[in-house]
Amino acid sequence: MKNRPFKLMSAMLLSLAFLLLQCNNAQEDGAPSQEEEQIEDLLQSYYQVMSERDWPRYQGFFAEKATLTTIWQPEDASSPEIHTNTITEFLAQTGAGPDSQPIFEEKMTQADIQVKGNLAYAWVNYEAKFGTADQLMEWKGLDLFSFIRYREEWKIAALVFESE
Repeated sequence: MKNRPFKLMSAMLLSLAFLLLQCNNAQEDGAPSQEEEQIEDLLQSYYQVMSERDWPRYQGFFAEKATLTTIWQPEDASSPEIHTNTITEFLAQTGAGPDSQPIFEEKMTQADIQVKGNLAYAWVNYEAKFGTADQLMEWKGLDLFSFIRYREEWKIAALVFESE
């Protein structure tokens, strides 16, 4: 009989610990955190601004020396190669890319975002359209964003992408 209060207290503490653990897991598995929502909002704006071809605003999403990387085959190359540009180099080429046709649009269809401290990443599926009304190319792709938070602002440090 002496141990009954001890056993009851132990059972209650064990139950409380289990409930706290479940609540913690529910946050991790449930609704996105405020930071994840910030990244998702940033990504929605990113794709909108890019589709509008507002290149000065687009550049504002990136850290100063951010890189954009993909596998690409230049016309004079015999095989595809890894192609990396800084954001400044990428923007200098928009005349031969997105700005070369009247229709250019990319739209986020799904994002998997994870935030740890001042770092975050996002795997993003997107759909794209490019060309003219008579000759419109459509495709899907995958973007991998690396973000860094500096002075309370999220910036893209690197973007790696490919078409499906």
